[in-house]
Amino acid sequence: MKLPVDFFVQSIGQRKVYYFSSSQLNTAIPHYFVCVMIVDTSTVVLVCCTSDKEDKRRKRIEKLNLHSTLVWIKPDTENGLTKDTYVDCNTYFEYTIEEFTTLYENNLLEYKGIISETHYGQIILGLLDSPTIAIETKELLRNISN
Repeated sequence: MKLPVDFFVQSIGQRKVYYFSSSQLNTAIPHYFVCVMIVDTSTVVLVCCTSDKEDKRRKRIEKLNLHSTLVWIKPDTENGLTKDTYVDCNTYFEYTIEEFTTLYENNLLEYKGIISETHYGQIILGLLDSPTIAIETKELLRNISN
């Protein structure tokens, strides 16, 4: 059952898992995304998940010894994931609330579940450890993790 749009918008939040095809990726294949934070009540910040064990990002992370920036999440009944999943904390995606809402209204985005506090903490640490995340973003992350 699809939630009313107003309720959906109010329910967007940290740790929630969404499934959609992002125009910000080089593929039209839908991916799972985890909401990291909402900035100024207008921007949704997400990290992308992959289940591909041969993923180029994973190999690059391992080669550069940035292990803390790769978070493994096992599927369970709460998170809605269907396979072992990896989050690359070296990249994040931003959507305005309006863009996110439009995806939902057009049935292009599904809410799947919520990740554990433990996995969320690992993602925050991974983003903070990443050499590719902007200092301003890291400051926002530090504020929510305190």
